[in-house]
Amino acid sequence: MTKPTFIIAGTLPAGTGHLYGLLIQHPEVYLAPPMQPECNFFFKTAEYEKGLAYYEQRWFSGVRGEKAIGERSSLLMSGEKAPERVAKHLPDVKLIFLLRNPVDRAYANYRFTALAGYEDMSFEEALANEDRRMAEARARSPFWGEIQPHAYFHRGRYFDQLSRWLERFPREQMLLMRSDELLTEQNAALEKVYAFLGVDTGFVAADFQDMSSPAVRDVRLQAKLRAEHPAEFDQAVQRLRERLPAETAFDRTMRANVMDGYEKLSPTLRAMLTARYADQNRRLAGIVPFSIEDWKGD
Repeated sequence: MTKPTFIIAGTLPAGTGHLYGLLIQHPEVYLAPPMQPECNFFFKTAEYEKGLAYYEQRWFSGVRGEKAIGERSSLLMSGEKAPERVAKHLPDVKLIFLLRNPVDRAYANYRFTALAGYEDMSFEEALANEDRRMAEARARSPFWGEIQPHAYFHRGRYFDQLSRWLERFPREQMLLMRSDELLTEQNAALEKVYAFLGVDTGFVAADFQDMSSPAVRDVRLQAKLRAEHPAEFDQAVQRLRERLPAETAFDRTMRANVMDGYEKLSPTLRAMLTARYADQNRRLAGIVPFSIEDWKGD
């Protein structure tokens, strides 16, 4: 059986899909095939309890001698139990973490959840009710207690999350990058990743456009569509994200509730979130190899 040598371990949404699409082109790299939902074996207790043999067979049966073997599990970074589980089974694994301005990440996470039909509040309302909804998710079931679809602010507490990983792994096994490096300095960013993985740094990947998560016009309508048409909903959203033509009447109904762009975050909410993240970002600045001065706001 084959174990991974690296994991793209977070965060979400912060360009892990973009990195996957670029890395998979490298002839010396094997990446577990994309499946819905993402792997997240070491994050989800129900998956983890199926055992390592299941993990290796499901995600790495296609390995054919590649030099670097990996998978993408964007929720791992935020998982409280994930660092211990990964360290137990893969103590030498290399970990890639992409960090996005936590304010922008929180808002993008909200839009992602709304598109998926799991949100019926405005972003401002969702932030005000986040702690209550997280407690309700824990009471609902172990699965929802882990997934926490409404943990928009909490998943941006990068210092707390990375500290758990640093307790289990040496710093040299972790590559920390700003997610926007892939957009502004793609070749240099990829060369950094290739060197970290120990593969040919001279390979040039073709441009790759990640699947987008467009915004919905009416979050309550989107939630209603999921509730009333659960069998059709996920497939319709996936076709939309992959930019495939509408195939069904439900596709067209759902797409009528989707817009190409999204409303910018209000200055008031941005300032409030920036202030809430200030302490986390101050401490994070001491452990990341890049500047996050621009995350402090004006």
